[in-house]
Amino acid sequence: MKSYILTLAFALILVSAKSQTKAISFDVNGLKVILRPTQKETVSMSMFFRGGVMNYQPEQAGIENLALMAAAACGTKNYSVDDYKELADEYGIKIGGSSKTDYGIISMECISKYFDQGWKLFSDAVANPAFDKTEFQSTKEKVISGIYQSHASPESRIQQMSMEAMFSGSQYSTDPLGKEKTVSGFTADSASNYYHNQLLNKNRMFLVVAGKITKEELEKKVKEAFKGIPVKAYTAPVYSPKMLAGENLYTEQRDLATNYISGIMNAPTMSDPDYAPFLLAINALSGNLHYELRVKQGLSYAPGATIEMQQMPYTSMYVSTTQPKKSFQAMVAVFNSIRSGRYSQSFLDGIKKDHRLRYYRHQESSSAIVDDLGEAEVLGGYKMEEDMLTNINKVTLEDMGKAFNKFAKGAIWLYLGDEQLGKLAFQ
Repeated sequence: MKSYILTLAFALILVSAKSQTKAISFDVNGLKVILRPTQKETVSMSMFFRGGVMNYQPEQAGIENLALMAAAACGTKNYSVDDYKELADEYGIKIGGSSKTDYGIISMECISKYFDQGWKLFSDAVANPAFDKTEFQSTKEKVISGIYQSHASPESRIQQMSMEAMFSGSQYSTDPLGKEKTVSGFTADSASNYYHNQLLNKNRMFLVVAGKITKEELEKKVKEAFKGIPVKAYTAPVYSPKMLAGENLYTEQRDLATNYISGIMNAPTMSDPDYAPFLLAINALSGNLHYELRVKQGLSYAPGATIEMQQMPYTSMYVSTTQPKKSFQAMVAVFNSIRSGRYSQSFLDGIKKDHRLRYYRHQESSSAIVDDLGEAEVLGGYKMEEDMLTNINKVTLEDMGKAFNKFAKGAIWLYLGDEQLGKLAFQ
């Protein structure tokens, strides 16, 4: 009986997800708006700012992340820091800012009942941030603490190593969090100048909203709140992806309970016709790594593989282990198995089904909908996200094999942990 109830509940989730309205896009006085109406009891939105680390030189690393965090936390023209915090707490409004490799955001989430209150705080944070000096200092200290934590985390560090190795010598390898030395030098004035002069530009911005609101209601609010934001010339960065050839190894000594191994390879962009079949191949790779290294051999708690989807994407297969040599050998064996195409139509059908289920579960969150639509828009157009399941369903075994073999060439191996064990593992 319990199993039946769970199955029925999940079926209802799928019906709800499938019946969701498609997103629409419209322009409001030069600002692009993407809206997916939902029946959820929460409203989520993010103002996206294009460019990410390509907006500044490496010596300014962290300026955008700090500026966006401060814009969302340090008061506004119409709300003092205390009033801003008090209203956010009273109505359960979550507002935050951050920047990643390809874009930055100021986001807001609240229950539908308090949307008007949430909109007032969110729109004022975007259009009229005050950068209160006292609160800015507190925000900067939080950012610096986060930088230390990120460097201390093996998972974060090996991801940083991946970007540094994959895009060595390029502005694209810049860590958007920055470094303690650079971030310490930023002031409220320098962050405010960066925000107002570099980011606040309708040609660089777009708004994504998911919630129980109509186009007409949102259009009216956007027109009024953002009428003062300037429209300035903006030239999008030019990206030059490079295809890896051969294999290289980078190691870093660190005293850890387990050692971390990551193999990074090429990947197609989200707009590439090979993306859907390649994604399924990586899902297969991840599942097989999990079975072989965790279930069968007990070498790792959470091995897997993923596509780091960005303007210049890459594939990562990873493992943390106390037995690096055996784990490396198992990873290579699983990789070769997928590359050889030793899988059936029923195996592909299972991967497609698993992908659909995970997608529907993911879409139950309003904030996830906003994140997915916004990231797709940055990478080429929000409709790519809406069309993904259709493209997934069209993938054949031949498509998957061709895509995997086209991009899974060359590799950079990264190792974090006992360096001596690491070098032995790759001999």
